[in-house]
Order: sequence, then structure tokens, then C-alpha cells
Amino acid sequence: MPFQVAFTLLTFVAASSLFPAGRSAAIVGYHIVFAIGILPLILAAMAHFVPVLTRSGPAGPLLRAVPLAALPGGFLVVLYFSYPQFTPTAHYLGAIFSGSAVIALALWVWRLRRKTIGAPHPCLDWYLAALACLFAGLCAIIIGRWLPGQRAALRLLHLHLNTLGFVGITALGTLQVLLPTAAQKPDPGVAARMRRHLKWIGAGTLATACAAAWHPALAWIGLVLLAVPLAGIFNAWRKLYAPQIFTPHGAMPSLAAALTGFMAVLALGTAHGTFRIGFNPVAAFIVAFLMPLVTGAVSYLLPLWLRPGRQTAWHQAVRKHLGFGSGARALILLAGGLMAGLGSEAGWTLALFAAGAFVVQIILALALAGTAGTERQGPI
Repeated sequence: MPFQVAFTLLTFVAASSLFPAGRSAAIVGYHIVFAIGILPLILAAMAHFVPVLTRSGPAGPLLRAVPLAALPGGFLVVLYFSYPQFTPTAHYLGAIFSGSAVIALALWVWRLRRKTIGAPHPCLDWYLAALACLFAGLCAIIIGRWLPGQRAALRLLHLHLNTLGFVGITALGTLQVLLPTAAQKPDPGVAARMRRHLKWIGAGTLATACAAAWHPALAWIGLVLLAVPLAGIFNAWRKLYAPQIFTPHGAMPSLAAALTGFMAVLALGTAHGTFRIGFNPVAAFIVAFLMPLVTGAVSYLLPLWLRPGRQTAWHQAVRKHLGFGSGARALILLAGGLMAGLGSEAGWTLALFAAGAFVVQIILALALAGTAGTERQGPI
């Protein structure tokens, strides 16, 4: 996980540098973020969280290698968009590589779900729905090879199933489990809410993806369906975690900002599809949603991934350093995402600054906490 986290943060920095360089470079940047950075990271996060949700042993070596197996697929896709004249079929091969990793992980999640004693945690079903969206999105690209007349529509279907479906459903499911842990305050209604809302999140994602591909003027239908679970999450967090969210430091401001960014992306995307306004929802998705999500989750989980087991003064010190200024960083990313979504290159400048600063913050946090941890762990 630490390797994949570092890799993903570097893709944020690299892609933020490419986006202002023109449309072709932006497409390459999109696929660097999603295919090389986010897809393997989410698969690795699932491999970490599923044993926790099922109260089973950690994933074996083969399962832990699945996210790494998806990386060649990502590199092939980026290679295709960088040099399509030399690698005309690389994106199809990349989809096959990534699809194989998805199937392997989905079968493992399903097997552990069936072995769970009692009712399985609903987050498992959110993960399976997210993997189904990703697999369908990858299949849409492959099918486009034999349906050239539908290729543009299938690409839009692929885009929305991957972003709102795979990334969105995984992230919203994980956030509802992670936020109470980060706040050290339980959410009593989270399991019932997740079971109740899965059908809404699935139907809304499918409706949005199909509308974007074939009937953009109907995109508002998906927004209405997605509004049901989003309103439920927002209302629960407002009641339970408002004091922790509106603080200058810690993981909570960034994690909550990701939900706000997701709502803003849906609004931009609906306006873009319904009224044909020249917005850029994908840019907003990356900056206003993905970046707060990843930086917030990393600021809380990285110490655990680096040193699993008993929580010590070292873990507390690293979390403190990583969470420093997260409220300001969340606001910068939300502003940058909105600007990038509206077509301003200045949004990418803010994204590059925030991502680069967080990478430096990680290095400093580990160095400072290393000293503090050495000093404090003696008496423990």
C-alpha cells in the first residue's frame, strides 16, 4: 500500500503538469491518473479493507499482487494515448489486463462475503457493485472495436462507469466506514443506510452513464437518483461530525471535502450534458474529489500501512504531521477543482501546488515522527 500511495500521488503531480498543455496531453493525463494511479490504488485498498469487513485473515500474497498486476494494463493504455500510431491496440490489451485483475479480486470478495458469519457488512456489496461497474466499463472499450458506429457513445459509457461507478461507489462506501474511525465516534445508522442506499447509488450511476452515452439531456435523472444516498450521507455527517469536519487539521476536513467535491462534480456534469455548456467535469472530478479523498485517507491510514499492529506514539505523530493544514488544503483543492471544471488553467496550478505540498509533507512527517517515535516508544 505505501508503494501504491506514493505512485498515485506522483501521478497527481505529473498529470497536473500535463493538463494545461492541450487536449491531447490532458487525455494522457486523465489516463495516468485513473489507469496507473487510482485503479491499482483502489484495488489495493479493497484488498486491505475486505479482510477487516469480513473479520478474516489478511489477503494472501497472490491477492496482494493483484493491484500490481493491473499496472501493466494502465501503462499500456497510457502508451496508446501517447503514441496511438505505433500502438493501435495497446488500449484493448490494457483493458484485458485490468479486467483480469478485477475478476480475480471480485471472486475473492464474493468468496469471503459468502463465508461471513451472519449478515455481511454492506460495504462488501458496494465494493462488488463498484467492481461490476469497472468491468462493464472496460468491456465497453473492447466492444467498441467491433461497433465503430457506437465507439464514441461506448467511450462515454466507459468514462462514467469508471468515474462515478468504480471510483465513486468505492469511495463513498469506504468513506462511510472510514470517517467514523477517523473521528473515533461511531455512526450507528451506517450499515442500515448503506443497505438502503445501494440500489439508489447503482441505479443513479447506471442512469447517468447511459444518459451521457446516448441521451445527454436526460442526465438529470441520474442526478436525482444519486441525490438520495448523497443527502443521507451529508445529513448523517452534519449531525454527527460537524465539529471534527470544520477544524483546520486532521483527516476529517479532507474526507468531508471529497463528498462536497463529488456533489459539485455531479452538478457540473449534469449542466454540461443537459445544456451543452463547455464545462470539464473530469477535471473537477480529479481535483475536487479524488485529491481530497486520497490525501485525507492517506493522512489517516498511511501510518497504519507503514507499521501495522499496535498503535504507538509514532502513529499519532505521523497522523498529526500529515493532517496539519488539511482544512486549508481541502479548500484549495475544492477551489481548484471548481476552476478546472469551469475551464480555467489556474485550477490545475492550485492542484499541482496542493499535491506537491502534500508529497513534501509526507517526507517531513516521516522524518519528524521518526525522531519523536524513537524518543517516546521506550517506556511503552
